[in-house]
Amino acid sequence: MISIRSFKNLKNINNRDEYVKIAQLNYANTFLEMIGINEEIVSILPTEIINLDLDNKFTDIRGLTKSGKIIIIEGHTQILREHDFHRYYGYYKDTYCDFSKDIIFIIACLSEGNNLKRLATEENICFKPTVIELKKIDGSKYLSKLRAKFKNNIELNHKDCGILVHLPLFKLPISEDDYVREICAYIKKYDCIPEDEKNTIITAMYLNIEHYIVSEFEQEKLLEAINMLKYFENELDRKLRLAREDEAKIVTKKVTDEVTGEVTKEVTENIACNLLRDNQDVAYVHKISGLPVSRINELKANL
Repeated sequence: MISIRSFKNLKNINNRDEYVKIAQLNYANTFLEMIGINEEIVSILPTEIINLDLDNKFTDIRGLTKSGKIIIIEGHTQILREHDFHRYYGYYKDTYCDFSKDIIFIIACLSEGNNLKRLATEENICFKPTVIELKKIDGSKYLSKLRAKFKNNIELNHKDCGILVHLPLFKLPISEDDYVREICAYIKKYDCIPEDEKNTIITAMYLNIEHYIVSEFEQEKLLEAINMLKYFENELDRKLRLAREDEAKIVTKKVTDEVTGEVTKEVTENIACNLLRDNQDVAYVHKISGLPVSRINELKANL
């Protein structure tokens, strides 16, 4: 499972190649099944390629398969060009020199129109990559399976979670943004995702929201729906959050019991202001105080 110290770091990941890498680190075998590759990765190998040039080459994914082969998966966003082919050939050759094993090299293209077909042979090395355009692979049956599990409140297994993460990369009967909205609604309504899978699932959905949803207001609402903050805060932030939540509950209960039977606007806004002074996210303050986001933004501007 990937570990991210703060969800704010994810804002630096804008390239969909990186999204593919995050997905495959956790669900590589599900991805291989979805693209029709009959191999199973049993261990992930270091992605850094060490050679005599010491030129800091990194593959997206390198793994050792059950059949004893090395498999390399490269996510590729743009149209595949000649220079890309030569770069991938370098990855292939250096990996062969390191491991001296049969190598399966997969270029997973998020673009269409990749007609580049090349074969490179050097001594006993033959490089002929498998180029797969993900948007040509129909993901409808996988989407139907996910919908059925969510709507029947059935817990997703590891493979299901891998499908959920990868599906927006494939051809779907709905747009990518509608897929993101639908999955966020499911996450909010149903408790179908195992706790040990949520770190990766919420990461992926965050990146999808940032990529596919244009409106910042809608982005904020969807991030609230998937409870983003809970899964991407460091341990100190988590302890502070829990302490503030407990404090907020105590203040709220005291006002309710001893004064009017309701939480006053003044006390609620005081809680919100205290949280904002501690640099808490607006979405989190909204969750704790119940104040409208617009009012929280006004309070934040006046601090």
